[in-house]
Amino acid sequence: MVRLSEKLQNPLILSVLISVLLIYSRFSKIPVKNPYFSLIKESKVKIISGEVVSSPSKTRNGKYYLSKVLLGEVQDSHVSAEATGIVNMYIPSEYIESFFPGRVYSEGKASSIVETGTKISCKGSFSNSAFFVSEVIRSDISEKNKIRLIRAKGRLKFKRMMFSWGKAGGLLLALLSGAREYTEDEKSRNFRNAGLSHILALSGMHLSMFSGIALFFGNRIGRKKIALILQLLSISIFVWFAGFSPSLLRAFICISVILFQGIIAVEKSDMLTVLCFSFFIQTVISPGDLTNSGFILSYGALCGIVITGEFFRKIYGLLIPGRIADALSASTSAQIITLPASYKLFGMITPVGIISSVFVSPLITVFIYSGLLLILLGILFQPLVGIGEIIMNIQYNLISNLVGFFARIPPVIFE
Repeated sequence: MVRLSEKLQNPLILSVLISVLLIYSRFSKIPVKNPYFSLIKESKVKIISGEVVSSPSKTRNGKYYLSKVLLGEVQDSHVSAEATGIVNMYIPSEYIESFFPGRVYSEGKASSIVETGTKISCKGSFSNSAFFVSEVIRSDISEKNKIRLIRAKGRLKFKRMMFSWGKAGGLLLALLSGAREYTEDEKSRNFRNAGLSHILALSGMHLSMFSGIALFFGNRIGRKKIALILQLLSISIFVWFAGFSPSLLRAFICISVILFQGIIAVEKSDMLTVLCFSFFIQTVISPGDLTNSGFILSYGALCGIVITGEFFRKIYGLLIPGRIADALSASTSAQIITLPASYKLFGMITPVGIISSVFVSPLITVFIYSGLLLILLGILFQPLVGIGEIIMNIQYNLISNLVGFFARIPPVIFE
């Protein structure tokens, strides 16, 4: 176990601890970055225009997609005015899904894919500083913006390919791009009840896999620095394609810091220091993440592993073989530290996650790696797409049944 008394002598770690206590005890308010500002009051706004700055993500009730928009102009019933700020925008599902395979709506009137970089104008109204769209007037991505257009079309083509793979494609889509449009609601609940929500949330596990692929090819070159640069490049491309979620941003900052230290050949910081540095950077970039459950659980879980992982590894190591002991110690450390947060956020805790992670995580790793390989083969050799579907669905059924088994173990619910 890390000696906290020694770690607290590090001013960075101490300052983060004080910040966390002040923020989550509500002694300090979370600042609003880029708040709404215009001569027209929020309550009077009927139309907003601006640029989409985050990929739409489906809300839990399925009625809307949430995205962020950088405002340029707003209108009331009579006049228009310039506006600044980034606001949450809720767009009806039928509009966003008009382009999606298997989700064609007769009432959908989409003029363009809504993705990062889309210029959008829509009618609606503000509620609790979020804009709820009733009608999309215009949406388009400029042909001049090649990079964002390539990303938007690439994500759409990827969704179409995954749709052709059925249920397995829906899970792989969620794991690789964060899009859960084709992940069954029942399966999502099973992952949550089995204490495996972190698997569906893009995080360090996903980045580590892409980093590992780049390292494999980098090592073939024989130069360590080139291998590290390839790792940094690979995770940057993945995050660019998938989009920044709070947990993925945390993982990206942490891994980038570690890789950059290796590239410039400086002594690597310990993981707790890197985690605290990431916390500060992320709160500056996106202070709104501080209240996000993915942000809280992601930092809490990794902090638990860093602080108590070695302690539990020694205990489990007395009775259980090495790799299993390592997996159990990581699961236990993450679960114990995040118990208060799980209770506060969800009103329940799922101790079964300690065991379920040990069995399901390796299968998910194989699922993602084989999915990537079969996607590549399917692109190169079209007849292999059908074979890929069969192989992936066999794995999916195994994972689904195993997750369903653990999900039947009741969580501890607090009334």
